[in-house]
Amino acid sequence: MNDKPKPQIVRLDDLERRGRFIPLREHLGIHSFGINAIKTDEDGLLINEHDEAGGQEEVYVVLDGNATFEVDGETFEAPAGTFISVRPESKRKATGDATVLALGGTVGEAYQGMDWGDAWPFHNESMDAYGEQRYADAVDAVRRGLEKQPDHPGLNYNYACFATLAGETGDETFERLRRSVDLFPPFRDQARADDDLAAVRDDPRFEEALR
Repeated sequence: MNDKPKPQIVRLDDLERRGRFIPLREHLGIHSFGINAIKTDEDGLLINEHDEAGGQEEVYVVLDGNATFEVDGETFEAPAGTFISVRPESKRKATGDATVLALGGTVGEAYQGMDWGDAWPFHNESMDAYGEQRYADAVDAVRRGLEKQPDHPGLNYNYACFATLAGETGDETFERLRRSVDLFPPFRDQARADDDLAAVRDDPRFEEALR
């Protein structure tokens, strides 16, 4: 018998879309590197402004359409066929009418993927609120997600971030941070560089949660 797994052949248009994102890595079951597709939302946003200060290098490939990227204040056009390599510490964002493939990994570390699965609706709602600086609403969305999936690492981590931004710095915030690190160790280094947690970084409970 031939027990070799068959290759998976998919088309982006046939895959589930989660807001701007098409969870390509999750759909294909890839855990050795990060890969996802991003499409423009109704406001023309492709990639929200962020950095990967935790250490992840990223490459963006414009598959179709035209995108406008801004990296560390420099703006440039990126038509289909453009590859953009971005250092972890660089601020980046993109707009336009395009489909972008995002690939990422951290130098010197084995990639660890985290699937959102059924937690996605709560994550998506919380991120919308986070983007609009409605931090209490973001916490509420994550809390409802945790009622259904208490051991999801991303929900636990985001609870700690959003609660800190909302001024909720009780023990539960640090317990959620500790739980996120237990479930997904890469969060340990990410937390130490995450601006969302800056207000509690000098609290002794912060480092205790990361042990």
